[in-house]
Amino acid sequence: MKNLKLSPQLNKLIKKYHCIKDTEGMSPARVYKLEGKSENLYLKMTDSRYKETTYDVEREKDMMLWLRGKLTVPEVLYFEQYKGWDFLLMSEVDGVMCHEEYKTHENPKKIVALYADCIKLFQTINISDCPFNNNINNRLAELDYLLNNNLADVDCENWEEDTSFKEPCELYDFLKANKPREELVFSHGDLCDSNILWRDNKINGFIDLGRSGKADKWYDIAFCVRSIREDIREEKYVKLFFELLGIEPDWEKIKYYILLDELF
Repeated sequence: MKNLKLSPQLNKLIKKYHCIKDTEGMSPARVYKLEGKSENLYLKMTDSRYKETTYDVEREKDMMLWLRGKLTVPEVLYFEQYKGWDFLLMSEVDGVMCHEEYKTHENPKKIVALYADCIKLFQTINISDCPFNNNINNRLAELDYLLNNNLADVDCENWEEDTSFKEPCELYDFLKANKPREELVFSHGDLCDSNILWRDNKINGFIDLGRSGKADKWYDIAFCVRSIREDIREEKYVKLFFELLGIEPDWEKIKYYILLDELF
């Protein structure tokens, strides 16, 4: 963090902590784990180019405040804007990341049941006063901004192996022309095994909530299907996932939302 210009107030808050840069994920946000004698904190920051996008940590801060009492999420400890950057200081959610749990025990049924429990839990949340709408039109408007400002992930090498498109503009045109009908529910927005915390054989909390808000109920489901296929690599567990949810898969929507994520 030597090259970062922190405010005197933020410096004072974190000076007794040992800072470790988080290198996981592909988000443009910078994340640091702050290790203390009695607790760990996290500092997350984004620059002004991402203002009012789903990468913006001010948006994530507002989302976590709204979720307080609804889901276990990090506590907002401090937020400020300083010299072109937004800084969010938050508590650590207790628990083990689910991908670590899976690596340790390799229990596919357990991880699939966990995903199903997450989907059921999210869909019980009342979204009538949810502050953010992540419906398709809003996501495409954000994508348009990111593409026009050279901030989108246009490296096709990062795309899924079965993505048939070869050019970002070709994929973007497809997404605009093939928008499915939506049924809005609360959505995590980036539901995967690195954003779910596990403790005592149950869900203990969620992190990385910048994309959370109102979205189609198939949005998070699509991410779960992708994770199950990538981590477990057996299609019978995708089938189990839908059996646990008690619904039939809508493959067109699942494919659409996976494609929508390619440019983010």
